[in-house]
Amino acid sequence: MPNPRLPLPVVSVPTVLLFVGGAMVWTGATWLVVNEAAPLWVTIPLHALVTFTMFTVLHESTHHAAGRLTWVNELLGRLAMPFVAVYGSFPLVRYIHLEHHRNTNEDAHTDPDAWTAHGPWWQLPLRWLTIDFWYARFYVARQRTRPPSERAETAAAVTLSLAAFAWLTVSGHGWELLMVYLIPQRVGLAVLAWWFDWLPHHDLGAQRQNRFGATRVRVGLEWLMTPIMLCQNYHLVHHLHPAIPFYRYLRTWRDNREAYLARDVPIATPWGRELTSSEYREWRQLTDSFDEEPPAPQPRQPSRFHSLRVAEVRPLCEGAVTVTFDVPERLRETFRFTPGQHLVIRAEVDGEEVRRAYSICSTPDSGVLRIAIKHQLGGAFSTFATTELAAGDALDVLPPDGEFTLTPARSRAGRYVALAAGSGITPILSILTATLQDEPNSKATLLYINTSGASTMFAGELAALAARLGGRLHVVHYRTDERDPDLRTQRPERPFDIVGEALAISHERYQRGRLDGTRLRALLQSRLHPAKVDEWFLCGPRDLVDMARRTLADRDVPEENVHFELFQGALPVRPSRRPGSTLTVTAGGKTAEIPATVGETVLSAALRHGVDAPYACVGGACGTCRATVVRGSARMDVHYALGDDEVAAGRILTCRAVATSPELAVDYDR
Repeated sequence: MPNPRLPLPVVSVPTVLLFVGGAMVWTGATWLVVNEAAPLWVTIPLHALVTFTMFTVLHESTHHAAGRLTWVNELLGRLAMPFVAVYGSFPLVRYIHLEHHRNTNEDAHTDPDAWTAHGPWWQLPLRWLTIDFWYARFYVARQRTRPPSERAETAAAVTLSLAAFAWLTVSGHGWELLMVYLIPQRVGLAVLAWWFDWLPHHDLGAQRQNRFGATRVRVGLEWLMTPIMLCQNYHLVHHLHPAIPFYRYLRTWRDNREAYLARDVPIATPWGRELTSSEYREWRQLTDSFDEEPPAPQPRQPSRFHSLRVAEVRPLCEGAVTVTFDVPERLRETFRFTPGQHLVIRAEVDGEEVRRAYSICSTPDSGVLRIAIKHQLGGAFSTFATTELAAGDALDVLPPDGEFTLTPARSRAGRYVALAAGSGITPILSILTATLQDEPNSKATLLYINTSGASTMFAGELAALAARLGGRLHVVHYRTDERDPDLRTQRPERPFDIVGEALAISHERYQRGRLDGTRLRALLQSRLHPAKVDEWFLCGPRDLVDMARRTLADRDVPEENVHFELFQGALPVRPSRRPGSTLTVTAGGKTAEIPATVGETVLSAALRHGVDAPYACVGGACGTCRATVVRGSARMDVHYALGDDEVAAGRILTCRAVATSPELAVDYDR
């Protein structure tokens, strides 16, 4: 999934200008009606045009795309609302519209906008004219589950608008009410339902089946269609990246066109003729030939263990140590890493080989290769590392690996949020330190969960980093032990020497209890609104990460903006003893044909027959054992460390992959 990385401005000037222009047109058209200075066939279209333009302002505010400032979005949304439907409220429209995004192209009782597309053709114009009545029914059926403030604001809007309509009618201004508002608004709503809902979505599948196939783009005549439709001819871009302002849809499409075309997104001409991706390419003359073969993938260098001497083992906090490796000059390039990557360590503990993956907590620019290890109850290697490992010992180490990364770019002004629990801080620390040092215009917020300060890894390093960055890193600590001293009010023993020193205490805050869904949703509604954040990084136990991913998905945060890594994956797979598929496994340039039992994973069968396959967690979390399917098919119960794109391209995690065909060939070197 492409990530446009288009920064959201503090205030979207085109959206503000659209509001001001709409208000001016409405005022002028109303003056013309009141003074009978123009015929109705002129004023009604003008007022209907205002309904359409003001809906765009309302729509932008609904997605927090009118700027990074929450109050600007809230204000513009409420100011635009009366021009669209004075009897509704901004929170009501926001809820209904986000339900459309969550359930695109489902039935009308799940996706409220599906009302415009379902039913026989002769009903469609009537459905477009009555879209707000359907919204009202949709909302009333769910209003008991909505927040009290939202219901109160909606009730106030309905009451005041009905009172105003009644007063205008009784006072003899019913004709003006019809000509200035009710009739033009009905026309505007019908056009909106047609252009915003029916044109982009009709006859397409549900989003849960294929998010790239739930919305179409309408290409051609951009010089005319883009200004007339206020960029909604590229409505697909909006559904994939809801926080991008409307005036950047076309640029986003052009910048990421090949990634969209590779997924065969729905494309139509202005007149409704559907195009395949190949037809679009040929029409736009994007390539000289459609028959040329894609370049062959470059073979991956087989990973092998290297013996590294331990340079230092240093206590970090209660039950945790940092381990620094001495990397010889000849291996410097081999062990070059990207912030967020991990190392796989192999050692013999009590006569048995153990392998564990540990994230690198240093930064590439430091020239130091360091990991942090926290003791786990019953953990063979963590017990050994925190009690026996010493400087001068040697460990077998695989080169850095992993996709939970962020490569800093000095020209970028990003906004990042990281959520870590316990030892999940190790890759996060490397990512935040490297990124904020190399991106002077970027900012980050860290939500860090621990039992107490005594067991908090890198507490001192984080405090120093936040102070050094002068407000560009804000750390919120969540402590589950109510007795933790950090939760007490801190009073300085002496006055602050400088203003900066006084302000520095705001860089870290302490909260009682854990970060749950309720707390995270509250943050997403205020200063961590998804539209303000470019990238999310989650690292912790599976329950916490799953909760955060669900919560972010409910707020329409694009999947490509959420990166996660787990402490521990799924439980081991238990195969039977019955003969199963035949496997052909290539690893380290060598190929072996081996039998597997029914339900046995590719990795288990390979190791059982002596294949030197890379692995670490065997739970689908680290990605060390990934390989490419060359022939046959396999299924995985989980694939935490692989994205959907990689799975579609034939990549598997062999620790979770079981053959589903009589023969399966996999290659670790691709």
